[in-house]
Amino acid sequence: MESFTRKRASNIENGYVPVLIIGAGATSIAMGYQLKVKLGFDQFRILERQSGIGGCWWSNRYPGVAFRGPTASYSFSFAPNYVSPHLYPTGQEFQKYLQQVADKYRLNPRIQLNTDVAEFRWIEEDAEWEAMLHHLVPGIGDISARDRQERLARSGPGSVYIKKEKIRARLVVTCAGFLVGPNPWPPSLPGRNTFKGEVFHTGRWRDDVDLDGKDVVVIGACSAAQVVLSLLKESYYVKSLTQVMRRAPWVMPRLQEPFEKEKFARYAPTVLRYLPILGRLYGYGIHVLVELIWLLLLHQKHPKWRKAMEKDTLERTRKLIPEKYHRMMTPDYPYGCKRRIFDSDWLESMNNSNFTLTNRKIVGVDEKHLKLGTPYTFNADSEEDSEQQILADVIILANGFEGTRWLHPISVIGRDGPQVYMTVAVDGFPNFFMAIGPNSTNAIASLLLTVENITAYIATMIKPVLKGDAALVEVKKEAVREWTESIQQGLQATVFVDC
Repeated sequence: MESFTRKRASNIENGYVPVLIIGAGATSIAMGYQLKVKLGFDQFRILERQSGIGGCWWSNRYPGVAFRGPTASYSFSFAPNYVSPHLYPTGQEFQKYLQQVADKYRLNPRIQLNTDVAEFRWIEEDAEWEAMLHHLVPGIGDISARDRQERLARSGPGSVYIKKEKIRARLVVTCAGFLVGPNPWPPSLPGRNTFKGEVFHTGRWRDDVDLDGKDVVVIGACSAAQVVLSLLKESYYVKSLTQVMRRAPWVMPRLQEPFEKEKFARYAPTVLRYLPILGRLYGYGIHVLVELIWLLLLHQKHPKWRKAMEKDTLERTRKLIPEKYHRMMTPDYPYGCKRRIFDSDWLESMNNSNFTLTNRKIVGVDEKHLKLGTPYTFNADSEEDSEQQILADVIILANGFEGTRWLHPISVIGRDGPQVYMTVAVDGFPNFFMAIGPNSTNAIASLLLTVENITAYIATMIKPVLKGDAALVEVKKEAVREWTESIQQGLQATVFVDC
């Protein structure tokens, strides 16, 4: 594609780039591939506030972090990766894979790390977006926005950013994910400031905190399951480990390797290198299986299949865990309403003598204890109304992220609105696209399959602008309303209406 230029207004002194991409995770890598390889366009910048490529897989480095699905379902079609040392890739393995893809397609020169986007503003008279950038002190982007604000207030601007910069762009594609800002340790919790131990989030893991011989408390369920399993291994030597969760998850068994683990890891890379068609069939098979799960288990037309799955899953769970946790580990909502856990080892680890599971409410904290009240849901304890105290040297938050705050903490100012069309285009926000927007994921299929399709769709929409055949791309309000109504109607046929 020919070089893209603009008619630059004489009174504009800001830097300019035709396309700005926000974030350097998996979605941005896919968007960069679409622009550079599919459209032959390389005049874009990828801005990333963190100090490395990978998005949430750069920031989430806690022990045991791994995917819920097999490697084959978590690679791009243009860069297939059907095998790894593990059938289920670890977070570190996937981050390295993304770096390899960026290297292969020479995207690194377009990636600018340690750069935070504070604001986007649509400039109507120039038909451009103006962005306010903060060039961060290296490594500061790896902490949360909340922590950066606290540092800014405590130590001044020089402790957070080196300089500010305004730039202009004709098109903006935000690939910012929703697993960005960790949910905080509640500031209103009684006694919060009296606790003498360390408190940190799995999304900001602290390797410098020694857990050997410590009473450790992990708060959460899904990510917590991976952490708990890792911390109970001998390499950490924790004195005791208590997991506090609100509601029981549905725990599914993982798919197993077609052969013994050692043989699969040893022979599969060689076989699939010479017979890549087997790898593609393997990947397609997993995608078909996932779609079948969606159709049979999460669709209202098949409640019998879902009930059967719930019955089998619950029976399996109770076989693996101590009886005292049976009621506590019985979900009180339909299968599919919340994120499922794909694991068996976590359930079996509940038999460990220094492990305790509780679903009591956290009501306070003091210097060395976490104070617990009544259970969130039914419990096996006979004295449910009594308050309990558990020893805590270290508290690890695995309580999720601020996933409902889209684009947080970036301020985006357009004309009016907004509502979102096809998860990517926003009325009143011309030449602005979200690759990970509302309704973009269903928590069932591989996110990489989703973002590859979405970024290809965005590339198709912006192509006329890049070629100079159009100045703007903007969705009509009527289309947005029709799309929103179709989404709401479609949801009525799923399990989510009962959640």
